[in-house]
Amino acid sequence: MTQNKINQDTKNKLFSADKNSVLAAINTLKEKGNKEYLPLLFELLLTQSELEVRSEILKLLGTIKDADTIPMYMDALKEERLLAIRKEILTCCWQNGLDFSNYFDDFVDLIIDGEWEIAFEAFTVIENLEHFPPEEKMKESKLRIAGALKLANEQKSYFLEELLKMAP
Repeated sequence: MTQNKINQDTKNKLFSADKNSVLAAINTLKEKGNKEYLPLLFELLLTQSELEVRSEILKLLGTIKDADTIPMYMDALKEERLLAIRKEILTCCWQNGLDFSNYFDDFVDLIIDGEWEIAFEAFTVIENLEHFPPEEKMKESKLRIAGALKLANEQKSYFLEELLKMAP
């Protein structure tokens, strides 16, 4: 994703009532790329009920390789009004293979505080990280994980125990 400006015509097509127009706009984004459309794609994913459109959005979000988009994914994960699509956003985070290691603690929080499916997807993101935070930072995270482990149910206990094993 490279361009810096949103094209109003493409934006209008994304939010068109015509499914074919929406799909054409998504295909344009796949070809040309533009990270500035990410918030619009998250919004569209939230409001779109057409399965084919949702599927194409998720395919696109799961294949983005631009590291500059990482903060946009993280902002979307933290945005309350996007809670309904948090699981899908997390799935895209591990599918796209971007390096979310600077946000390790955010994913730990999602495991600790999220519902089981959210915890599972956040765990998968961590499991696929190439790098972990520095050892000093990990000490703080391990203490939080150990504290959460005392209160966790069986499913979350598994994730938390595995985190303690995999973290340096």
